[in-house]
Amino acid sequence: MISADFGSPSELKDILQIDPQLIQKESDLCHRIRISLSNGTPKEAIVIYAQNRRNPLCILSVVPLVFKACASLSMINNGKALHSESIKGGVQSDVVVGTSIVNMYGKCREVIDARKVFDEMPVKNVVTWNAIIGGYMRNGRTKPALCLFEKMSYRTTVSWIEMIEGYARTGDTKMARCIFDQVPLVLRNVVTWTVMVEGYASNGQMNAAKDIFEAMPQRNFFVYSSMISGYFKNGHVEEGKAIFDRIKVRNLVNWNSLISGYCHNGLCEEALDAFAKMQADGFEPDEVSFACALSACAQLGSLKTGITLHHMIIQRSIKLNQFILNGLVDMYAKCGDLTNARLIFEGMLERNDACWNAMISGFSIHGHCKEALEFFDRMVKSSVNPNEITFLSVLTACAHSGFIREGLETFSKMENYGLSPNIKHYGCLVDLLGRAGRLKDAYRIVIDMPMRPNDMIWMALLGACRVHADMDMANQVLERVRDQVSGDCSHYVLMSNMYAASERWEKAESVRIVMSRKRVSKTVGHSSVILDKNPAAQLL
Repeated sequence: MISADFGSPSELKDILQIDPQLIQKESDLCHRIRISLSNGTPKEAIVIYAQNRRNPLCILSVVPLVFKACASLSMINNGKALHSESIKGGVQSDVVVGTSIVNMYGKCREVIDARKVFDEMPVKNVVTWNAIIGGYMRNGRTKPALCLFEKMSYRTTVSWIEMIEGYARTGDTKMARCIFDQVPLVLRNVVTWTVMVEGYASNGQMNAAKDIFEAMPQRNFFVYSSMISGYFKNGHVEEGKAIFDRIKVRNLVNWNSLISGYCHNGLCEEALDAFAKMQADGFEPDEVSFACALSACAQLGSLKTGITLHHMIIQRSIKLNQFILNGLVDMYAKCGDLTNARLIFEGMLERNDACWNAMISGFSIHGHCKEALEFFDRMVKSSVNPNEITFLSVLTACAHSGFIREGLETFSKMENYGLSPNIKHYGCLVDLLGRAGRLKDAYRIVIDMPMRPNDMIWMALLGACRVHADMDMANQVLERVRDQVSGDCSHYVLMSNMYAASERWEKAESVRIVMSRKRVSKTVGHSSVILDKNPAAQLL
C-alpha cells in the first residue's frame, strides 16, 4: 500500500464541513465497504480501499472498517501496512482508529504490538479497553487480561463477556463462572447467560451447562443451539433432540445444529430426514445445511441423494464456498464417483487439507493406490501440509495394494511434519507387513510400539498368520493376548479355525474350552442393505 500526505484529522474534517459533496462521497464509500463486510466478503472491502486509498476520505473514516476486514482474514501484513498509512496520515491518535488497530493486532495474534498501540494512545474509551482485553484472551494470555480488567474504571457487558468467553476458551470454566457470578445484575443480559452456557457446553460440561440454561430468565436461539451441539458432541443424542423439541419457534441455526449433530454421531438417515423436515417447516437450507447433508450422503454412500443435493445447490445459487466444495468432493469420492470428485477438486481455486484428504481417502477406499500416492505427492509439493488423516489414508492404500516400500517411506515421513503415529497408523503398518508375509517384522513393530496394542492390532497380525499358515507366530501372538481383558473373542475364533484348518482338532477344541471358561461371547455378524427408499425424493 502506498500512502499520501493527507494532512491532520482536523484539517480533513474542515474540508468535509466546507464541501457537502465530499460528505456524500464519504458516506457512499463507507457504505460500500460496510456492505462487503456484512456480506462476508472482507477481501472485497480491502480491494475497495485499495482503489480509493489516495482519497483523503479513506484515512478519515474508512480505515477502521478496513482494519476490521484485515482482522477477520488475519491479514497481518496488510494490517501493518495500513497502520503505517494511518501514522503518515496523522490519524492514529484518533480513538476510533487506534481502537481498530488494537483490535486488528489482537485478532491477528500480535498481542505485543496491540499492547504497544494501546499504551501509546493519548485517549482511550471502554471499547479500547475491551479490544486489548479481548486480544489477550483470544491468545490465552489470561493474567494480563485480568490485570487490565481489574484496572477498568467503567465496564460494559462486552467487558464481562470477553473475560467469561476467554476463560472458557482456555478450558478454565471455574474462573469463567467466577467472573460470571460477579456480573452486576443490570449487565447480566441474555447474551451474558448464553456465553456462560456455551463455555460449559464447549468444554463438555453438560450438567453445568444445563443448570445455567434452566436458570436463564429468558433464552435466545443461540443458547438452544449451544445446548443441542454440546449434547450431540458428547454423544447424548436423545438429550440433544429433547432440547430441540423444546424450542417453540425455531430458526435455521437450530435446524443446522440438529442436522450437524446427527451427522457427528453417524445417524445419517436421521440427518437427511431432518434436512427434509426443515424445508417442510419453511426454511431454505444454507451452506451449513448442505455441507451437513452432503456429509451424511458421503457416510451412507448414497450417490443418488448426493447428486440431488448437488443439483439443489446449483438451482438455488448457493455460494460455492470452501465447505460446500469440500463436501461435494468428499461425497463423490466416498460414493465411488471419483471422476466427478476429481473434476470439482481440480476446479477449486483454494484447497485445504480437508479436500486433499477427501481425494486421497476416496482413491484409497476404492482401491486406486497409485492415484492416492500421486495426490499425496502433489499435496506434499503444495502449500498444504498433510496431517494424521492424510497419512492414515495413504498407509491404508499401500496396505491394500501391497506397496511395502512406499508404505514404509510414507510412515517415516510423518516426523518431517511434526506428527507422531497413533495406534491406527501402527495398525496400517502391521497390516501392510502382515499381508506381505513379513510376520516377524510386523510382530517386532507391535512389541516396540510406544502405546499398548489394542485388539485390532493383534487381530491384524493373527489374520496374517492365518493367511500365511504360520502357527508358530500365531502361538506367540496368542500368548501375548490371552491375558488381556476383552469382550471380543475374535482372536480365539481365528486360532480355533487355524488349528482346524491344519487338522489339529485337539488344539481347536482347547481354544473353544478357553472361550467357554472366560465366558467371552462371539460377536454376531450382521449385514445391512438399503431398501428401495430414496431419501432424495424427500429433499426437494
